[in-house]
Amino acid sequence: MLKLREGTTIVFVSDSHIGGDPGCDGFESPEELRALLEGLTDRDGPVELVLAGDFFDFLQIGIVPENANRASLTISRPEYEALFDALGKFREKEAKRVIYLPGNHDAESFWNPDIQKTLSELGLVDEFAYSYLAYLKVGGEWKTIYCEHGNQLDAANIVEDYHDPLDTPLGHHVVMDFTRRVAPFGRISGGLDLSEIKMVYPLVAIPRWVAGRYFYDFVGKVASYLLLPMLFAYLVYRLAAYFVVRAATGSGEFIGRGRAFPHIHALFLDIVIFGFVILLIFAVFFLVIRHTVRRIMATTTPGGPRYSPAQMSQDKIRSILNGQARLPMAPDLDPTTIDVFVSGHTHLPSLETVENGSGRATVMVNSGCWLRQLQPVSPRLKGPPIFVSKFVLTYVVVSAGDAGLGVELWEYPKPAGQRLSRVERLISWGRIPDQPSQGSKPRVRADATV
Repeated sequence: MLKLREGTTIVFVSDSHIGGDPGCDGFESPEELRALLEGLTDRDGPVELVLAGDFFDFLQIGIVPENANRASLTISRPEYEALFDALGKFREKEAKRVIYLPGNHDAESFWNPDIQKTLSELGLVDEFAYSYLAYLKVGGEWKTIYCEHGNQLDAANIVEDYHDPLDTPLGHHVVMDFTRRVAPFGRISGGLDLSEIKMVYPLVAIPRWVAGRYFYDFVGKVASYLLLPMLFAYLVYRLAAYFVVRAATGSGEFIGRGRAFPHIHALFLDIVIFGFVILLIFAVFFLVIRHTVRRIMATTTPGGPRYSPAQMSQDKIRSILNGQARLPMAPDLDPTTIDVFVSGHTHLPSLETVENGSGRATVMVNSGCWLRQLQPVSPRLKGPPIFVSKFVLTYVVVSAGDAGLGVELWEYPKPAGQRLSRVERLISWGRIPDQPSQGSKPRVRADATV
């Protein structure tokens, strides 16, 4: 519990997922995060920087060399040198502190003492804690700010004992035994690059992502190797027939009845008829497979095929704020006294004002992440969703103002290049979200006042 000095600003950053073996590291924005740290260093007044879980991604790292640990291995990488140098300089400034909270991807920071020792000796972290609880005086009244990573609200990622290295939830094994092992294979076909599997959002959409990439790759190959050559051949046939008829009769029609080459004309008719039959069979097959997959997802996915981890997390936080459940990481705290509840984990930034169990307004905010995501977009035709790239670089700022306790959800706009096939670009025309321009300044995405 911290009673913060007047003028203190609290900044929450989560889910940067820094580090990983080759092909497994999903962090692509060290320059933007470094710029944020440098801005906080120059900020007037006390600043509490809360690294609210999954700052590192230790699950994406396999073998660690002797005399090293997963934190030191990540910090020593040349591409992150400026980032961690900026973090160290921030902490060196007066009234600037760094608090490290554990998530499900960096739980090792609590059961492995070498990691905390490394971060402390390098001057990067002041304090390690399960959760963050602070009080900030606003207009003569103390306001309560609480934060925990949020994985304890997700049944597949609950860590019962952060000091037990054998306490590994299902999500731990999904990353360690699946995504980390398949990502290094990279592009295994023309339409599927497994190095992107960790970017699919949400992870429960991975089956749809795989199916969609194969589907559109198949459609693209059919168009490239069958339809286009057939159209070209038919055009050549029509040109030849036109000139033959014109030479024989003095006149001719480009679109005729095929009297010049009746056998070739009949061949093209057969191809068209059989092509439509095959297309019909493929469409029926696709609809049957899609129906089967949906039924399987409905029976195997908690909450049904439209299951949303982010929505589930928000619903659980609402029940906590209403006093219907206890805080996973701080069960002794009365949740109805919280004015601002900050979490991460879901990688979906959001800010919402809700009424808690005592009838007071409470801000429920998710700090989002610092990653590139592949998000599903519905195409113009009834096909599988198309996954488009988008950078989500967000953080939360809490500070006292004249009107009350201000809560702001900030974002760093960053354009993301699209890795879509021609077919995907064609049928998603007009539906792909606009990308921010290069060099766009950080902006407030949402805000609220308590």
